[in-house]
Formats: sequence, C-alpha cells, structure tokens
Amino acid sequence: MKEFKENIKDGNVPNGELFAYSTALAGQNMTYQLVTQWIFYFCTNIVGISPLKVGFLTGFSKVWDAFNDPIVGTLIDRKKTAPGKKLHPYLGKLPVVIGILTALMFVDFGVGETAAMIIFISIYLAWDFTYSFQDVALWGMMALISPHSHERERVSQWLNIGVGVGVGAISLIPLIKGAVESNSDKIEAAFNITQAKQISILFLIFGLVFGLGGELLSALAYRTKERVAFVHTENRPFIEDIKALFKNKMLLLMLSAQVLNFLNGAVPWIYFFDYCVEIDIGKHHLNGSTAQFWYGALISVFSTITMFFAVRISDRIGGMKKLIIYAQLVNIVCRVVAYFVGFKSPASMITVIIIMAIASIPTNLIGIAQRSLLSDAITLEEYRTGKRTEGISNSMQNLTNKLTDALKLMFAGVVLSLLGFNSELGITGQPEVFYKAQWPLFMLLPAVGSALYLIPFMFIHYTAEERDKVEKELAERHKEALKEEEQ
Repeated sequence: MKEFKENIKDGNVPNGELFAYSTALAGQNMTYQLVTQWIFYFCTNIVGISPLKVGFLTGFSKVWDAFNDPIVGTLIDRKKTAPGKKLHPYLGKLPVVIGILTALMFVDFGVGETAAMIIFISIYLAWDFTYSFQDVALWGMMALISPHSHERERVSQWLNIGVGVGVGAISLIPLIKGAVESNSDKIEAAFNITQAKQISILFLIFGLVFGLGGELLSALAYRTKERVAFVHTENRPFIEDIKALFKNKMLLLMLSAQVLNFLNGAVPWIYFFDYCVEIDIGKHHLNGSTAQFWYGALISVFSTITMFFAVRISDRIGGMKKLIIYAQLVNIVCRVVAYFVGFKSPASMITVIIIMAIASIPTNLIGIAQRSLLSDAITLEEYRTGKRTEGISNSMQNLTNKLTDALKLMFAGVVLSLLGFNSELGITGQPEVFYKAQWPLFMLLPAVGSALYLIPFMFIHYTAEERDKVEKELAERHKEALKEEEQ
C-alpha cells in the first residue's frame, strides 16, 4: 500500500516510464502488424492455400476468438489483486510465449493444403488466446496509468508514436522482400536455393525478428505503474457485466465506428503493388515490393512528426473527437482526388504521394484520439457505476478489432476469388479484371470505410465540461476509498 500511495501522489507519468511503455507498444505492434498485414499473403503465395479458404479460415477463427475476449476481460476485472497490481501479471511472461507462436505461424512446413490449414489454425488459436490477455492488459494500463485525462492524452500520444515505430519497422518488409526478389538469381547461384524457398526463409526470419523480437520488447510494459487510486473488484454475474457494457453509449458508438471502417485496408496493399506497379527511375528499376516501401515511407514521413504534437493540436481545435472527424473527412476527400489522378506515370505517382501525404497528417493522429476517448469512456463508466472496467472494455476493443480483421479477411478472400486470382499464375498471368480492380480497391475502399466510420461517431456527446466534472468528483471518491482501505 505504501508503494502504491507513493505512485499516485500527483498522477503524472515520468518520462522514463513513458519511454518504456511506448517501446513496449512498438514491440507489440511489430508482432501484430506482421500477422495482420502479411499472414494472408504468406498463406496464399508461400504456403499455397487458395485465397477463398484463407479468407474464411482466418475470418471465422477471428470471429470465434473475438467472442472469447469479453471472458478474458471479465476474468481480469474480477481477479482479486493488491492495489496497483491489477494488470501487471499479464505483462511480464506472456510475451515470450506469444513471440514463439508468432514465429511458428510463418513457417512453411512443406505439407499439403489441408494439413497446412490444420497446422496454421492450431497455432493461430493458441496465439490469439495468449495475445488477448496481454493486449487487454497492455492497453488497459493507459486508463490506470493516471487519473487525469490530459495526462492520459499525453500517454496516448507517446504510445501511438510507439505504435508508429512498430508499423514503420514492418513497412521495411516490402523493401527487404523486393531486394531479395531483385537478386534472387545471384542468391540461387551462390546457395542453390530457389526464389520460392528464399522468400519462405525470409518470412521465417521476419517471424523471428518482428514476431519473437517484438514481443520481447513488449515486456518492457512491466515497468509501468498503476496510479488510479481505487479499483472496485466486487463480483457480479457475467451477464450483468455485459448489460452494463451495453449501457456505455460512448464506448459502443466508438466500437461500432471501428467495425464499420473495416473496408480500410481490406485488400492488402501487396496485391496492388506486386501485380500492378513497376517503376523505372532513370537507370533504376523498382519492382512492386520496393515501390510499396517507398510509397509508404514517403506518405508517412511528415505525418510521423505531427504525432509529437497531437495533444496540442487537439487542444487547439476543441478536443479529440473533432480531431477524428476532421481526419476522416480529409482522408475521404484526398483519396477521391488521388483516385482520379491515377498511378500510371511518374508524374501521377508523385502527385498521388503528395496528396496522400497530406491525408496522412491528420489520419495518423486517429489512433491517439481513439485510445484517449476509450479511457474517458472507462472513467465515465466508473463515475456512473462505481466499477472500473479496464478488462472488459479493452477486451471489447479487442473483440472489435478481431471482428474488423475477420471482415477484412473474408472480404479479401471473396473479392480476390471473384477476380480470378491464382498465385500459381504469377505476376503477369492473372485475369484482366483482377488488374483493373486493384487501383479502386487500393484507393477508394478506405474512403468508403472512413465515411461509414463517421456515422456512429457523430452521435458521441461528451463535453470537456462534463469530463472535468467527472474527474473532480472521482478524485474525491478515490480519497475516501483510500481512507477506508487504510482503516
């Protein structure tokens, strides 16, 4: 209790602790982005599973796993713990297990399609179950790390910078993959390894470096401190937890918005760049994978800098909600304009990169705003019910993410199958309709997702005045609770 009281004195988070937390999020997102961005491609193009089977196999497994997350969250909320130790048990050791399972997902075992599907789904289910506990605890810490909303906004800003670093690390994959493909003949001559085997080995290395390595970095989150003075642990029936959750209108609207945004990135970038893009710059030829890296790097370079000023921008324009609305509107407009510019000549490519760089400046701040608002929703729930719900609320965030990923995977599987995609036909042998569809799928689908996102989000009403009142009254409650705890 003495250590806990020392931690909560002013509710501020030291920079060293914030750096460790941010680094942990960078590591975890290396793992998560590796799985979400590349598992579909790995299964279709390396293991050889048909896209329709991959889409429904991974999609349905995510739906099944998603509904386990509220159980995970409830278990975390109900577990009796010492003050300041609600989430820490899930941050220290689980990363090792998750990292090993991630690496195993990117192993081509060289078996037939059916056996490969069985092996993959077994590893994936084990990965997802353990990942759920870590993810709920890791993000739940943001709501417990400080009782002050503005301090949580600062934490959210730096956590999402960490997330950006993790995403940036994964963005190196197309560059590395493109370099290997460009030099595959030399590698084959030197080591007698075919190009297909080279890429298979490369993805195993990605699994070890970004999967296992990323999770080991995420263990740094164990250094964080819980500073919310009172965590109510009274048990109530599981159904009551769910009913209470459905009364949290702010949380439900945010989660609904994220599900409706599933079209954003539903078909992975790699299919557009690998199969539709080749660039000659002077004497230099860039294949699709290398072009994808440079596209991603160039559109995000300026927006990455603005992430350091997210809280100031939010304060200037009137809050995190307005930040999200403006960002989604800018994304819609810029993508529509970029679509009509096209991506067929060096001049049009440069124009599109400039347009999308402008769009990325506000859209890169959406994650910061969403997490900040989620913490506000948890605080509001405690104000109304007397119970903090980091576990169940963040598990619902997980459920939402998995449902969104499931919709993406199923959508990608169905669309690629309808377009006649077959990895065995190679880059130039796909049906003509497949090539024609890639540009609108790549550029316009995310704009539709942004438009759908805004529908429920516009109904969120939680003013700065209401937030200040809630925090002030909760602070008084926490003081009284600590006095009772000491008696």
